[in-house]
Amino acid sequence: MTVIKKGFSALVTLTIPVIISVLSIHILLSPIFTNLEYRRPGFPEDNYGFTTAERLEFGNQTRSYLISNDTLDDLQQLVFENGDPIYIERELTHLEDVKIVLQGVLRVFYGAAAGFVLGGLIARTRGWQEIYLNAIYLGGKITAGLLVMILLLTLVSFQALFTNFHLLFFEGGSWLFFYSDTLIRLFPVQFWQDIFLVFGILTLAGGILLGWVLPARMKNIPENDGRG
Repeated sequence: MTVIKKGFSALVTLTIPVIISVLSIHILLSPIFTNLEYRRPGFPEDNYGFTTAERLEFGNQTRSYLISNDTLDDLQQLVFENGDPIYIERELTHLEDVKIVLQGVLRVFYGAAAGFVLGGLIARTRGWQEIYLNAIYLGGKITAGLLVMILLLTLVSFQALFTNFHLLFFEGGSWLFFYSDTLIRLFPVQFWQDIFLVFGILTLAGGILLGWVLPARMKNIPENDGRG
C-alpha cells in the first residue's frame, strides 16, 4: 500500500470514533433520555424539594439551552415559586462553558462527517472501496476498544473518570458545586454516571456493528460476476 493510500485509510479510520461518539451524545441530549432517567426506578430524589415534574421542566429547559440558540438570558428566566432565579451566576457561567464545549464537539463532528463522505467519494472514483471499507472496520474496532476502557473506568472508579473529564475541558474548580445548588439537584452524580454508562454502551454497540458485524455481513454478500 502506498503512502497516499495509507494516509487515506488513516484519515477515514479516525473519523469513525468521532462520528459514533457524537451520535451517541446526540441521543443523550434528546428529551427521551432525560425523561426516562428522571422517571426510572431508583433515581435519587432531591433532598431539597424538587419534584420529578420540576426536574423534568427545568432539566429539559437546561438541555434545550445547550443544544439550541437560547442564550443565558433565557436560562435566567427560570425561577422558583418565590421569583428567585434557579441558577446562580456561577452555575450560569459553567453552563455557558458546557455549551461552548458542545459547540466545539459538533464542529469536530461535522468535519469528521465531511471527511467520511469525501473519503467515500474518493474511494469510488479511484477504486479504493476495499481500502475505505477496511478503514471503517478498523475505526469500529478502535472505537469499541476505547469504549471498553471507558465502561470499565465508569464501573471501577467513576469519580476519577468524572473528575479527569472535567479537568480536561473546564478551568480550575469552575465545575464544582454544593449539593444544595440547582445544577447538582437537577443533575446528581447518579445522572452523570448513567450518562457515561449509556454513552459507553451506545458507542460500543456502534463500534461492534462497524468493526465486526458489518464486515461479517459483507463477506456473506455474493460478488457480482457481471453475468446478469
